Formats: sequence, C-alpha cells, structure tokens
Amino acid sequence: MRVLMIPAAAAGHFFPMVPLAWALRTAGHEVCIGAQPAISDVVLRTGLNTVVVGESYDLMGSIAEADREVRAKLGKSPATFAELAAIDPAVRKWHGELRTAPHAHAAAAMSDQLVEFARAWRPDVVVSDPITLVAPLVAELAGAVLIHHQWGPAEPSLDKFAGYGAPVERWHPVLRALYDRFGVEARTDYSPFSLASCPPSLQTAHPENRHTSRYVPHNGSGALAAWTGARPERPRVCVSWSTSKALNRDGAGHPVTAIARALTRLDVELVVTVTADDRAAVEVPDGVRLVSEMPLQAVLPSCTASVNTGGAGSILTVLAAHGLPQVVVPQGPGHAFNAERVAAVGAGIGLGFHPDDVAEPAHLDELTEAVSVVLTEERYTKAAEDVHQENLAQPALAEAVRRLEALA
Repeated sequence: MRVLMIPAAAAGHFFPMVPLAWALRTAGHEVCIGAQPAISDVVLRTGLNTVVVGESYDLMGSIAEADREVRAKLGKSPATFAELAAIDPAVRKWHGELRTAPHAHAAAAMSDQLVEFARAWRPDVVVSDPITLVAPLVAELAGAVLIHHQWGPAEPSLDKFAGYGAPVERWHPVLRALYDRFGVEARTDYSPFSLASCPPSLQTAHPENRHTSRYVPHNGSGALAAWTGARPERPRVCVSWSTSKALNRDGAGHPVTAIARALTRLDVELVVTVTADDRAAVEVPDGVRLVSEMPLQAVLPSCTASVNTGGAGSILTVLAAHGLPQVVVPQGPGHAFNAERVAAVGAGIGLGFHPDDVAEPAHLDELTEAVSVVLTEERYTKAAEDVHQENLAQPALAEAVRRLEALA
C-alpha cells in the first residue's frame, strides 16, 4: 500500500503524523510526505521520504501577516474562541476570511506539483491534516481514499474548514476556483473517517467516524544529556515555548526570559527548552538550564511539571505520554481551547491573560502561583496520571494501520 501524507507547513502539524508514518513503514507500506519547503528538512530528519511542493508560498509567514493585520484593526488578536465569538459579526466574518485565506493560497501553490506527483506515484490512501485544503483535490484526482488526521483535541473551528464540514458556499473563492480548474466537485466532506491520537477525555465530541489511537510523542530528534535521565533533588519544571514564528512576535522580546526569572522564586530546578533560532533571544538566570533542539519527550521523564503555550504536541506529550501536570500560557484561540481541555480533566491550570501581556508583573505573579499550586496539590498529579493511563488503554497505532489497509 502507498500512503501520501500531507501536513500543514508547520512542525507542530507534521510531528503528530510521524508515529503513524513509521507504523505504516514498519508494517511494510510505502510512505511519502507532501511538504512545503518550510518543513521539508524536518521531514527528512525523521528518515521519511518527501516530495517538496508549493515553494512559491509561505503559509506560516502569511498567517503571521494576517495576525498583524488583525492586531492593526482590533488592537490585539482574539485570545480565545469565546473572545472571537463576542466581537461584531461583520468583523468576525472579516477575521475568518482573513485567517482562512492563507490555507486557500497554500492549496493553490501546492496543487500542480502535488497532483502531478500523485498521478504518477498513485497512492492508495491520502492522510492529511484537515486544514491542508489541497488534500481532497489530490485524493480525488489520484483515485485514493482521503483520511483526515487530527493533531490534538478537535478545535471548535475545525469543522469550518473546506472539505471537513464547511458548506461549499462558504469556501474561499481561491479554493473554489482551484477545484473548478481541476474539475473536482466541491463537497462538504470527502473522508470516510478521521484518525486521532488523543485521549477521549480531552475531546469535546466523540463522532462514530473517528478512530482514536494511543498518543505516541514525536517532538523531533536531538542529542541527549546524562542529566535528562536523573531525578533531581528538587522538583524539575520544564518551560517550553511555541516553535511557530507566526506566534513568536518580532520586537517584543522572548517571553521565556521573563518567565524563567519569575519562576526562580520557587524552590525548583528549571529547564528551559527553545529552538536553536530562539536561543540567542533568551536570557536566563544562573542555575537555569537552557537547552535547544532537545526533544520535549526526552526532557520530561525526570520532570515534575511543565509550563508551555498549549500547542497540541506539548499538552499531549506532557499529559498523555508522561502523566505530568502543567500550566498553560495560551498563545491564541486554539491554544486556549487546549488549555481549557487540560483544566477540564483537572490536570493543570490554563491562564487567561492575553499572550502579549505575559511579561507584566501581575501576570508573572499569577503564573508563579499556578506553578506552585500544581506542584503542591496532589489532585493535579493524580488527574494527569489518570489521563496517562487512559492514553495507554487506547488501541496501538497498529490498529490504525489495519484500518487503512482495509481501504486499499
């Protein structure tokens, strides 16, 4: 069986696919990743093959530009889905169209090369991120079955994406024109079922056409240090931050610098993980470990708690894979939704201030207090361990592979 995987052009959307890709390879199937240049090197470092498409369009850069336009008009970006729902309907419609446009333009940029490759390579199955809007078109033209792959808890806005539940009349004009050009019928949905590696308790809905697998973390690869395997005398707290340049805004200073200084008030050992690109922008006090390009799943086994931005890979690696409580500092509506899900199962605390304001003294006090609470109140640790055990009880990825094999 041949499987073409098409993630969005961000590591946080590709990484959740990697364990499934290797489960397929281990079962003897061929796998290729259709990737834009922004993540092609990341794909190659996993040992998987890739076809690079859509070089002419920078998806994450365009999302960042859309965010700047929103901030210029509204004064700030909506921090939660509730905040987004509360704004004027006309402005909300403008916001939705503005944020959807980059995905439609990315689909157009990827289409010619990806269709050409798919017609020649002839995949049996296409597995795609729901927000990668070129995938239904590619699957239809290749005669393949399309399967959606969720990257974490299903966000409320996910079914508003074209090909994943959005009414055809609401599709972006660029996307409608693209499907018309290739002669592919625009439909509400194209997939018989979706795949998710996320414990059910973190989901808000449980549709029959979703297959849930055990979450297996992949946060990249890197060189490990001996200290990662040893339990320290004091509680070790890991502070990690988003890898997305669309979220890490220029000119504001890296938030981790202020967070690390604030958390040194606690009697803990701090480990701060950042990307290699961000390392030069982060300054930490003496005694704080600052590491880059070290996978989160390698740092966490000796930790007691986590502070992160609420990306799906972060919350699931911390909670589902390692059973640790966490404090989440959301960077936007999607991250805030994940923080709400963590809080709903009692496994952590989501902070409600706007991400732009994280370095304000009052918010740093709130963050420090939240970390102290999850370290000292046993209920958070117990709830986190419960979710970890729930994750272990989910079907292994081999079962997802069998479901895909049945389609070929």
